[in-house]
Amino acid sequence: MGIVIADCVARPVGRVPAAGELELVDEIGLFLGGSAANTGIALARLGLRVALVGQLGRDGFGDFLEGAARAAGCDTRFLRRGEVPTSATLVNVDAAGERSFLHAVGAGARLRAADVPLAGLAAEGARALHVAGYFVLPGLEPDLPGLFGQATELGLLTSLDTVWDATGRWPRVHAALPHTDVFCPSLPEARHITGCSEPGDVLDALLGLGVRRVAAVKMGPQGALIGRPDGTRLHLSAAPVRAVDGTGAGDAFIGGLLAGLLRDEGLEAAGRLGSAAGALCVGAMGATAGLQGLAPTRALADTLRADVLRRGGLHPGGPQPDEHGPPGGTP
Repeated sequence: MGIVIADCVARPVGRVPAAGELELVDEIGLFLGGSAANTGIALARLGLRVALVGQLGRDGFGDFLEGAARAAGCDTRFLRRGEVPTSATLVNVDAAGERSFLHAVGAGARLRAADVPLAGLAAEGARALHVAGYFVLPGLEPDLPGLFGQATELGLLTSLDTVWDATGRWPRVHAALPHTDVFCPSLPEARHITGCSEPGDVLDALLGLGVRRVAAVKMGPQGALIGRPDGTRLHLSAAPVRAVDGTGAGDAFIGGLLAGLLRDEGLEAAGRLGSAAGALCVGAMGATAGLQGLAPTRALADTLRADVLRRGGLHPGGPQPDEHGPPGGTP
């Protein structure tokens, strides 16, 4: 549930041209994007049933996104269509696969808690509610604690992803965290949410804010930190892959992590699956083209390291993630 976006991706972008100038790129493509769609498709590729809840416009972008989501295996019954234009993002990808974004919130701002028939979906066998794009969902934000409370009463796992807060009002997510089972911001996002700098301290602070089951800090090429309230802390290595486009890598990580947790795998195995999904994602242009099925994703996951950490620390001698590392999804 959350942002479903038309991603217009250009690569490689060496510089943004000044007014009146033109720069050449190798390719420009239109893709299904948005953190909710990206994570949903990752889950579908890994063999889980996915219903996608979001708001689209009655326009060409909306037609494209609904058709692409259906073709990717998502249940699109709950994609509402209205007169506000579909959310869209211009994604500039540099030669290293890093991205910058220009985003028009559009129809996503109209998403409400009432748009998800939670009891009906639970009766159909739903096991989790993942909300993606918190900071660009103003219509959902005030009702999210209550929605997650209802999900918990119905026996669903609750999961939250934020995206970057362009308004700088990061602490407003704090109210939702005691109702959240799984929370996976990027390191730059998590630093702003917690006020901490060192990655291990950031992870501890997220759990201290009330995340109930699993918190993860996505660190791009430096992997991820993942932990539980019982004090378990792991550093998950990143696979050595050639990055074509980092768009959606953080969303794929969440998809893999949730797939593992919903299959009752341990924290390490679920984290490895998330890392592998994120690594496969960056190998192709667009947020979902590089995603693969469960068998190849698990095969890559089995090659990755997971180091146990002392509380509050990265692995001894490990690299310190860059403050400007890739954000955890689109936008």
